[in-house]
Amino acid sequence: MPNKLTVGLELGFVLGSRTGIANYTAHMVHAALRQEVALHYLAFAKFRWLDVTLPLLEGVIGEPAEPVSKSPADQGLGGGVATLILRAISGVRAARVLHRKARQAAFAVSVRSQRLDLFHAFNYRPPADPGVPVLPVVYDLSTFRYPEFHPADRVRWLAPLGETVSRAPLVQTISEFSKREIVELFAYPAERIFVAPPAAAPVFVPAGGEVTSRDLAPLGLSNGGFFLAVGTLEPRKNIRTLIASFARLTPRDRARCALVVVGGKGWGDLNLPREAEALVREGSLRFLHGIANPQLRSLYEGARLLLMPSVYEGFGMPVVEALACGAPVAYSAGTSMEEIAAGLGRAVAAQDVEAWTEVLRAALESDDHADANLREGRIARARQFSWQRSAEKVVGAYRQLIST
Repeated sequence: MPNKLTVGLELGFVLGSRTGIANYTAHMVHAALRQEVALHYLAFAKFRWLDVTLPLLEGVIGEPAEPVSKSPADQGLGGGVATLILRAISGVRAARVLHRKARQAAFAVSVRSQRLDLFHAFNYRPPADPGVPVLPVVYDLSTFRYPEFHPADRVRWLAPLGETVSRAPLVQTISEFSKREIVELFAYPAERIFVAPPAAAPVFVPAGGEVTSRDLAPLGLSNGGFFLAVGTLEPRKNIRTLIASFARLTPRDRARCALVVVGGKGWGDLNLPREAEALVREGSLRFLHGIANPQLRSLYEGARLLLMPSVYEGFGMPVVEALACGAPVAYSAGTSMEEIAAGLGRAVAAQDVEAWTEVLRAALESDDHADANLREGRIARARQFSWQRSAEKVVGAYRQLIST
């Protein structure tokens, strides 16, 4: 590597977001900077370029201090409230599109004067042609497989991705599943795709029953006394099937083990089953928003079972986070989550309500969540994922790009 390699990237969406892409970008760049002193990141953020430093990234990847919200309005189940929220989101989305176009124009005007060696497109593709080699990160291709599960502006933004990929000398992705998708949909050579998966944050480790119980108590939960689902509330996450499956349990079983759904509001109509309102009133279905990582850690460790019924995932971070805390997992068959769990869990057809109900019943009859040997096996699997090992692959890709 030369005396100083300057890599461009976008940072605006990282500084203002806690999305999966933002977290992946911050952690990966942080890990790369820690291992390669000859590396310099120059980021386009808020219409200007700035140097990316370790202290800046450590501020981004620190724990957010957010309040916990459990009100019915926040659950997004009321018709009147939901309508008002959707109208507000529509206005925000229009403003977001205009903002993106303005940033693209500013990027195009300024990028050529930054003397970049290459551009790392963590947001799939660069805002405009940077005039240097581009390394795109393709997390998943759900906008191509399931465009109906995404807002129209996101589908339009990613529509030219095939062109970006075809011109790229290398492509980065996060799972073997996504690698196969890139090959199949874009006919891109597999040997030019490398997999650099994310890893669970250091906070996601077992802390023991005492700590977990203390954190769960304010939520009215107890160790092993709830099922857990984690993820942004949007159609692709398939919460509808999970709730319909949970509703088939007896009232006694639901009282014994609640269903707790943790996640911020996403896009689209969740189309929740008609039983959802009654389950919320019953107290067996709980929606939690604004959960910071330390408390999420305790939710993972205390869960009887993590449930991930997503129709499509490029990786499935809650699976590796739950495994890191020793929790049992169940996930949709035929997705990347089978690869991540490596057989340590139950694979279920995503939209098979009866099959998910059987998974819930089996968990109620099992003590797998408390089995020390099984928990150790799950924790060991999660340790196979490492930001540092993934960053080594990224730095290696940089070297390859500048040598060609």
